[in-house]
Order: sequence, then structure tokens, then C-alpha cells
Amino acid sequence: MAMALGDMFLMVDGARQGPIKGEAQDEDHKDEIDVRDWSWGMQAKTALSGGGTSPKATLSELNIVKQVDSASTGLMAAMRNNDLIKKAVLTVRKSGGTPHEFFKITIENGRITALDVDTASFTSTGYLSERLSLAFQKISVEYIPQGPEGLPQGSMLFDAEIS
Repeated sequence: MAMALGDMFLMVDGARQGPIKGEAQDEDHKDEIDVRDWSWGMQAKTALSGGGTSPKATLSELNIVKQVDSASTGLMAAMRNNDLIKKAVLTVRKSGGTPHEFFKITIENGRITALDVDTASFTSTGYLSERLSLAFQKISVEYIPQGPEGLPQGSMLFDAEIS
């Protein structure tokens, strides 16, 4: 299996099936899912010219791109059965001498809302691509800066709950 780009991993814990095991071989993320790409964001409905604002921004779903692996059928089953994802953690790590986990997104009480498999990267990598979207009730984003000596410094957090 190819190495994850930029050392990105996804841990998924389903309410019905428990941990959905991927093929990551990293000792700190063994059996998690190697992530190739991801996106998440927020949108605010603000009319600058009229001065109107909406009370809160809308949170997007967490979108993950991975290659087809041992987690694929478990993720498909979770989506097909509308199973609750108790918790999912996306970890992004700087590679190099001493790996530094600097960015984490943790979602709770989620569901897989979309899952697609395609051949978009097959000709260049030899692997099938899989895209999935996760909706959630709670999200926590953590950023951990790296100091001049390469050591982690205090973390910064963003938390939100969808009511």
C-alpha cells in the first residue's frame, strides 16, 4: 500500500461495528485509514451591503479522499445501514525527523452521507479512489504549533455543536 500523502490518518469508530480498520502501518496509527486528501469548512450568510447577518455559520461535512482498502466495505455497510459513527478522528502530521501531529479534527455522533469509488487516480497510482462525506453533531478542531526547537507548543481549539 502506498504511503499517505503528508501523513494523514482517519480513525472511525462505529456504534454497531466498532472500529472500522484500515491498512495504516504507522506504529502510532496502526489499522487506521490512510488519507490522501480531505476538506472541511464553514459558510456564513452575510449580506455586507445590507448589513444583515445570520446568527451562526453553517458547518460543512467532513470530506475524505482515500484509496480503496480494508476499511471500504465497513464504511459502505455503515452508510447503507445509516449506522451512527460514534467518533472519527482525522490526524495530520508533519513528517521528518520527529513526526509532529499538528492538526486534528474530531467529530462525534456522525453519519456517512456520501460514498463514491472511482478510477480518477488509477492510471497514475494503480489504486482506486474512494470519497466519503461525514455529517456530525459535534466537531472539535485542534491546532498544535511547533516551536523553534521542533517541540509541540500549547494547543488551540475550536469546538462547535449542531443543535
